[in-house]
Amino acid sequence: MTEAALIEMVEGKPAPMPLLAVQAFANTVDIEDESDRLESAESFERWLLDAGLVEPDHEIRPHHLRIARELRDTLRDNLASNSAGEPDPEAARKRAGTVQIELRPDEEGHLALDLSPAPSLAVLGSQLMAIAFQSQIEGTWERLKLCENPDCRWAFYDNSRNRSGSWCRMGLCGNRLKNRAYRERHRGEIAGSVTAAAVRPGRPPKGS
Repeated sequence: MTEAALIEMVEGKPAPMPLLAVQAFANTVDIEDESDRLESAESFERWLLDAGLVEPDHEIRPHHLRIARELRDTLRDNLASNSAGEPDPEAARKRAGTVQIELRPDEEGHLALDLSPAPSLAVLGSQLMAIAFQSQIEGTWERLKLCENPDCRWAFYDNSRNRSGSWCRMGLCGNRLKNRAYRERHRGEIAGSVTAAAVRPGRPPKGS
């Protein structure tokens, strides 16, 4: 896994390694740009190689896209639960039974996740889910969220002290939603004023 490449892919608010790999994979779909790295086998294979997540000679076939999209949907469902602050056991259960964790000793002789480039998409899927599991144990998983801007939904890492971050970019998504909420409230106030004026008793018509 290439940290520098993964940081560039997520564009901002990166998670620590190796959770960064989950964040980058979740962001293979860009709602704002209407682009999807899993649109074709070629684009997905290119993304995997750039990220250093699979071995160079691994070939992505069309049926792999379905598996990858299902995995991404599962991860994004979990991140949406983190954003809402409401755990969703069903979102995690979708893939839990398919995970096969591979361990290897680190430099100090402790067992650690095997994060070397995966020989297959199935192994990569297990790696990503195992990273999510490790992140839950470490207490960092709840910080990985989806932007609450419905037009964005970009995965970001919430570094705020009280884990209250809601947007991937406060200056863009945060202000955009705040302005939208203000306009909606303002329209409601105007509509209420117009309605009140329409029903307010006026001067009786002549001849009444």
